[in-house]
Amino acid sequence: MKKIAFALLLACCAGASAQELIPFNSGGKWGYAAPGGKLRIPARYDYAEPFSEGLALVRSGGKYGFIDKKGGKAIPPRYQSAGSFSEGCAPVKSRGLWGCVDKAGKTAVPFEYEELLQFSGGAAPAKKGGRWGLLLRDAREFRSGIYEEIYPPSEGLARVKVNGKYGFIDLSGKEATPPVYAEAFPFSGGFAAARLGDRYGFINRSTLAFKARDFVAIGPYSEGLAHAQALEGEGRCGYIDSEGKQAIPALFAMCASFEGGLAPALKDFHGGWGYIDKTGKAVIDFKYSQASGFRGGIARVSLGGRSFYIDAKGFEYKK
Repeated sequence: MKKIAFALLLACCAGASAQELIPFNSGGKWGYAAPGGKLRIPARYDYAEPFSEGLALVRSGGKYGFIDKKGGKAIPPRYQSAGSFSEGCAPVKSRGLWGCVDKAGKTAVPFEYEELLQFSGGAAPAKKGGRWGLLLRDAREFRSGIYEEIYPPSEGLARVKVNGKYGFIDLSGKEATPPVYAEAFPFSGGFAAARLGDRYGFINRSTLAFKARDFVAIGPYSEGLAHAQALEGEGRCGYIDSEGKQAIPALFAMCASFEGGLAPALKDFHGGWGYIDKTGKAVIDFKYSQASGFRGGIARVSLGGRSFYIDAKGFEYKK
């Protein structure tokens, strides 16, 4: 779960639903600050996630739990691992198995899964008896399949891996796109980036729509753009639209997906990560050793061996 969650985090906002409280790193301990940096919840946690649906995931004494916006222990730290709330339910691990709890800390999904990711559209990827499938919350039903991997649904479709190839299933478990792609990313705006053989392009729900232009690599389609590395230009990274046309020149050593109008980018391999807007202009300096996408107006970055959050103006929530 950690591996998938981390991949999703890096795959990357300066826009909707800005955080009321932001994780704040003070000397290696985590608390929460108001926008602008005023500390609201003391820095006493070993780990802290942004608030989601009114509660924040924290770690204390080696266990995970949830706090409210006043710093109260809404769900005391008692779990081996956990994910943030989504659709009123948070995946948590206890005694080696995953289940899901509601905001009162009551069991909403029994602890009987080897893996359990967050719910999206009423469904969550889960692993039981060594087999991945979709857990349908309302139907209280687990529909397993022949999947090697399964990812959280996006726009009603979940990406799956079968025999080393990727395809998509709908929330009933029915195959929507056959597993024929060497690579595939989540749907966004009706399109998903994919690779078939050695060709990169975009698919929609029913057809393969690859364009003539060739790329070394292509990333997830998000907010109307996908990052791509062209054959020319020494494989540098830029952004293309759903027609395969260059929207932002390939000027970067590496780059990631847009969210909320900003995207992480690495200017060159000897420098650091920063953030660009949709014109390709740098809006946050290229200085970070790691940079995630913006979520709810904040992004997690690393600098000098420390991890902390920044807002869309580049303000750093650390001391």
